[in-house]
Formats: sequence, structure tokens, C-alpha cells
Amino acid sequence: MKFELKTYNRNIPDEELLSDLKKVASELGKETITYRDYEGKGKYTSGTIQVRFGSWNNALENAGLLVKEYKNIDNEELLNDIKRIVQEIGKGSITSRVYNEKGKYTSSTIAERFGSWNKALNEAGISIKEHKNISIEALFENIEQVWLKLGKPPTFRDMKFPVSKYTASAYSTNFGSWQKALEKFVDYINSEEVESDESIGLKSMEPEEINESNTESKTHHKTSRNINWRLRFLVMRRDNFKCNACGKSPTNNPGTELHIDHILAWEKGGETVFENLQTLCSVCNIGKSNLDFNG
Repeated sequence: MKFELKTYNRNIPDEELLSDLKKVASELGKETITYRDYEGKGKYTSGTIQVRFGSWNNALENAGLLVKEYKNIDNEELLNDIKRIVQEIGKGSITSRVYNEKGKYTSSTIAERFGSWNKALNEAGISIKEHKNISIEALFENIEQVWLKLGKPPTFRDMKFPVSKYTASAYSTNFGSWQKALEKFVDYINSEEVESDESIGLKSMEPEEINESNTESKTHHKTSRNINWRLRFLVMRRDNFKCNACGKSPTNNPGTELHIDHILAWEKGGETVFENLQTLCSVCNIGKSNLDFNG
């Protein structure tokens, strides 16, 4: 499995994207369409179109379709509508998805007006529920896990519980858009600038684990037992994202869960380094226990 996005979307002429918008509108018999109308019916994704033209409304205008959004509505009215829905649902905050279901306007209209959905919430005096303090590493690790589960690049709609720990909105908050988050992830995960195996192992150690390693030095351990996600990915990529024992992978066997296992058990002195790690599915890993196995 390769972590890569479909590059053809980047090279498609604007006219082809606009043509597809008009085609979907014609098929639906509408003078205008929402991004939700387009998803599932269009050849591309609404995210691709929004990134290309700056916003969904700009794309509609360029395609000669009716723009129903209210460009002349003042900021106060937009903010009041957010507050109205927050009061209606009886919660301290609101996600863009919930607003799209209940609001008078759309979250994209509001985000475009204020710079982002979270900035609009801030202006309305509403607490921000989205994950602003999640580390980039944690967000990337989650994308990797979802991608492996699905066996394909995840879409905006795929990023929801229980498949994903975080929503696509959390990525938009941190990267500007879901598409930009995916692109940054692919650039990072496929980077050839790899640290030495030992430093990757050591980097995963927390301060308390480093102290603990002093005790572990009796068994000559130089690394922590924990395997950070970056090292886990490098091992999976080397092993072609399949189990070294039975050959199963999430791509050809949906539901397969891949683990990273120490070839020489850590309890027996095996280190958490690239050469001593291998990919096993959960079934084979449980069956192996502490037996030394190298597929």
C-alpha cells in the first residue's frame, strides 16, 4: 500500500471541474447545488473544487450557477444564527456539521466571512469544541490508522467515530482544510529524511521512561519498549503493509489489524530498532506471544 493522493485532481483544468459542477446540477434539475449535493454524484470531491476556487460559492459563480448564499447578510446576523442553534440544541458549543443540519446558512459561508469556523465561534462568544491543542504527530498518526483500516485515502466523511479518533473539522482547524492536511501528511510520511533507527527508538521515550531505562540497563536495553508511530510506519512500509506470517493486509482482507512486533522479544534483550521489528496481524501476533519468529 502506498500513501499517496490522486495527483490527477491537481492537474485538471478549471473548466473541467466547472463542467462537472454544471453536469451534476443538470442531472439534479437544479439551478444551484450544495457541496453535499455534489458529493457522491460528482466526478471529483467538493474539497478539490473549494481548494481550487477558494470557496464553494466562487466555484458556483465561475460555473454560471445560482449562488443562494447571502453575501449581503451582515456579520451580526450570521453570529446570531449560530447562537440561536447553540441555544436550541442546549450545548455550550456547536460543530460545523451540526450547524449545516440546523442553521439558516452554511458553515462554509460563515467560515469564509470570518476566516474559519472557530474564529466565528470566538466572535459569537461560544466555546470552541474543536481540537486545537492536538499535536501534529497525533493528527498524522490518526490519518495513518484510518488509511490502513480503509485501505484507501480517507475522505472528509470517513473521519468520524469509530473509524477516526478525530473529525475532519479538527484537521481543517489545524491545517486550513482537510485536503491540505492530507497533502501535509503524505509529504511527511513519504519523506526520505529518516533518522537513524536507534534515534527513532530513543525519540519515543518519555522522561520517566528514560529514567526507567537506567534500571533496564541491567538487561542492556538502549531503547524503550514502546514503538512510536513513525517507526511503526517505516516497518509497515518495508513489509508492504501485510503480515509477515500469513500475508494478510487491510487492503485484501478488510478488518485485518496490523501490529508491530519485536523479532527478538524485548524481554529477551531485543531492542526497539528497525531491524528487530516486523509486521504481524493481530491474530498471528497473539499466537506468537514471546516466541522468536522472523517471517
